[in-house]
Amino acid sequence: MQKLIVVFSLLLFVVLASYIPAVIHEIPKTWDEEKLATMELPLADSTTKVKHYPADQYYQLPEMSVYKTYPVYIAGKEPPGYYDWLRQQKPEMIFDASKLKTEEDWIKAGEHVFDMPIAFTVVDSAYANDFITRSKLWKEMGFSINKDGIVPGLLYVVRKKGIVEVGRDGCGGCHTRTMPDGSFLKGAQGNFAFAWDRAIDNIIDKQNKIPDSIRNKKTSALNRVLFAAPWVKQESQTYSQSLDADGRTMESLATYPGLMFRHGSVIGNFPTLIPDLFNIQQRKYLDRTGLVQNRDIGDLMRYAALNQGLDYLNDYNGFSPRPRPKDPAKGDLQRYSDEQLYALAKFIYSLKPLANPNPPPVKEIERGRIIFQQQKCGNCHTPPYYSSGQLTPALGFTPSDDLLMQYDIKDTCIGTDPGLALYTRRGTGFYKIPSLIGAWNRTGFLHSGYVKTLEEMFDKARLNEDYVPKGYKPAHVKTMAVKGHLFGLDLNEKDKKALIAFIKSL
Repeated sequence: MQKLIVVFSLLLFVVLASYIPAVIHEIPKTWDEEKLATMELPLADSTTKVKHYPADQYYQLPEMSVYKTYPVYIAGKEPPGYYDWLRQQKPEMIFDASKLKTEEDWIKAGEHVFDMPIAFTVVDSAYANDFITRSKLWKEMGFSINKDGIVPGLLYVVRKKGIVEVGRDGCGGCHTRTMPDGSFLKGAQGNFAFAWDRAIDNIIDKQNKIPDSIRNKKTSALNRVLFAAPWVKQESQTYSQSLDADGRTMESLATYPGLMFRHGSVIGNFPTLIPDLFNIQQRKYLDRTGLVQNRDIGDLMRYAALNQGLDYLNDYNGFSPRPRPKDPAKGDLQRYSDEQLYALAKFIYSLKPLANPNPPPVKEIERGRIIFQQQKCGNCHTPPYYSSGQLTPALGFTPSDDLLMQYDIKDTCIGTDPGLALYTRRGTGFYKIPSLIGAWNRTGFLHSGYVKTLEEMFDKARLNEDYVPKGYKPAHVKTMAVKGHLFGLDLNEKDKKALIAFIKSL
C-alpha cells in the first residue's frame, strides 16, 4: 500500500509539473517614442535636435527573418564541394518566439540574432573571382583567420534555395574575437579588420577597371551616409566628406583590427575602438560618448535597433543620413521584431568576460593592486566592475548645470582627444569611463585607439608632438602627440610594470 502511495505521488507530481507554466517574459515595446525621447543625451551642439523615426512607420517596416548561417572560409580552406553543398540547402529560419519557453531558450535564440548578418551579397561567378583576390589580401594583411580557415565577421546565408549570399554587419561581426588558439570568443572586442576589408572593396574595383568616376561617386555617397554631420563646423568633417575612393582606402588602412570608422564617427580622424559587451547590464551608459542611457533591457533593445540601421533615419535639424522610405512596408529596410531584440538583449546580458589564461605572476599582481589603490585609480575605475560608470566631459566642453543634475557625471576632464565627443553625430561632449575588466584581451586603448598597448598607454613619450603612435594615427598625419590621461605616467618603470600586471589580471 505504501509503495502504491509513493508511485501515485510521483505520477501526480509529474502530471502537475507538466502544467507548471514556463517563465513569463514581458517583452518591452522597442519603439516606444516616449522612452526614445528620454533615452539619449543631448548632442554637444544643443541646438541640433534629434528626431527618431516615427513609431507608426517603424512598425510598418518588414520584420527581419533569422536564417541558419554557414561559415565563410578563406579561399582554398573550405571543405570539398562546399559551395555546391550550400546551393542545395533549403532556407531554414531558426527564430520562432512561440517556441521559446525558458531563459535558456531565449538566450540561445538571441545568439542566433547576434550572429545574423543584415547586409548581403550574392555569391555568383564574379564574386567568386573577387573572393580569391580578397583571400590573398586577407593573408597579406594579416587578418585574424581561425585555425580552420574560417573568417570571422562574415557568414554565408541561404535565403532562397540555390542562391548563396555572403552576409556581414551583424552584431557578431564586430563583437566576436579570434583568440590566439584559433577559437572564437563572442562578446569580446572583435578583431576582424572591417576598415581594411572596405579598402579591399576599392582595391578590387580598381583591379576590375571600374572607372574612377563610379568608384568616387560610391565613396561620396557612403561617406555621407556613414559620417556626415553638417552642423559640425570643424575641419575633420570637411576632410571626411572630400575623400575620394583612393583617399578613403588610404585612411582605412591606417586603422588596425579592433578599430573601425564606425558609422556616426569621422573617417580619417576619429575612428572608434570596438568595445566588448561583457557586464553590459551594469553599465549606466552605452556608446563611447555615453549617447544612450542604459536604464533597462528596453534601452538595450532600442540601442541595438538604432545601431543596426534605424539611426540612419534620424532627423538632425532636417538632415537624415539616409532618406526615409516613402512606403515603409515596401522598401528594402527591415527591422528586428521586439521578440528578436529581447532575445538579443538576453544573450548579451548572459555574456561573461574570460579570465586571463596566462596571468602575470601573483607577486607582481599584488604589488600592482597596491599601486592601483595608492594612485586612486579606483575613483574612476571603481571595483567590482572597475568603472564608476560615469561620464567625463571632453576637452573643450563645459557641461551645463542641467546636464550635471540630470546625468551621472564626474565633472573632471582628463584631456584626451575630444574628436569623437565633439565633432561627430554621436558627440555628446562626454566620454564614458571604460571598465578595465578584460583589458588583457583588448587591442588598443583610448576611445579612438591611439595607443596599441597598456605599455604604450603609460609611456610618457606619447605626450610629445614628434611622437608616432603605435596605435591609430591618421594617414595624412606624420606625427602626433597622444595627450590626456596623465595618471601613472610619472611612476617608475618597476611600478608601471606592476600596475599593468594588475590591470591584466582583471
